[in-house]
Amino acid sequence: MLEILEKGLLRVEPGLLLWTIITFIVLLVILWKAAWKPVVEALDARAEKVRSDIENADRSRQEAEKLLAQHKSMMDNAKNEAARIMSDSREAAEKLKNEIIEKATADARDLSDRTKKEIELAKDRALADIKAEVVNLSTEIAAKIINKNLNPDDQKALVEETLNKVRTVQ
Repeated sequence: MLEILEKGLLRVEPGLLLWTIITFIVLLVILWKAAWKPVVEALDARAEKVRSDIENADRSRQEAEKLLAQHKSMMDNAKNEAARIMSDSREAAEKLKNEIIEKATADARDLSDRTKKEIELAKDRALADIKAEVVNLSTEIAAKIINKNLNPDDQKALVEETLNKVRTVQ
């Protein structure tokens, strides 16, 4: 095995080494001219695109945060507006309720007053009817008792006397 190593693969030949280095340098120059610039440009373009995408993502995030803040603000405004509308509605309902109660109370008072007046008038009419009936009955009784017809002056005096008695009874 040592023999193979000495004769074969690991032996360094100066001519072959020189041509290998020259070939490598020529290949390196060709690659430098033909492939290195496009590869570097492609890598630079890719890096620029990544940087641009990061900036766009950052701008989009900032816009999204701005829109979120606007949305929160609009939601808060809507909540405040809804609360104000509810408060106004409650106040209007309370005011309407109070007006209805006041009107009903006034109507009930008016109805009570009218009813009292009507009762008072009916009572006065009934008393007047009773007085008239008492006068008629008294006149008839007196006429029958006396068995004669009274003249108008006597009848008037008799009525007044009976009315005075009726007043004292009340």
